[in-house]
Amino acid sequence: MYEYLDYSSPLEYFDDVVVKYNVKRSSNNRINVVEVHGHEYDPDVASPFDNTIIINPNFKTKFSLPFRKFHELQHILNGEQHKAYAFSPLAKNDAEISANAYAFKMLADFYFDENTDRYSKLYDFMAYFGIPMSLESAVLTNISSKFPKRRIK
Repeated sequence: MYEYLDYSSPLEYFDDVVVKYNVKRSSNNRINVVEVHGHEYDPDVASPFDNTIIINPNFKTKFSLPFRKFHELQHILNGEQHKAYAFSPLAKNDAEISANAYAFKMLADFYFDENTDRYSKLYDFMAYFGIPMSLESAVLTNISSKFPKRRIK
């Protein structure tokens, strides 16, 4: 873990990222993250129109909760105001690819320290965050050590 990231869990890191983004937003434009206990088949949802992420803790998926939250956050940050996004990280449209890339980069910043050869620990990283092997190439592209440490702007 990078020295500037002093978090005990990726969920704590996510919460701090949202707080830092919200500091720079007006009070009526803040990002809201809420939990709604739905059915196991009800995915998480991002609504850029009202800057809300709805997390269903009962949703059955192999993707970790931290991955899901960062994925949905990217939809809020880059989302088109007239769309809502249901969690679908295996989709191949640009919005899903961008959301995955953001989640991979943010979680890599939490998971790896600055001296780790990320390629050698790729599979550990993917297993830790429940990322399927079908996304191996995308993960490698987005967590490569060529990316500098990511700071919240």
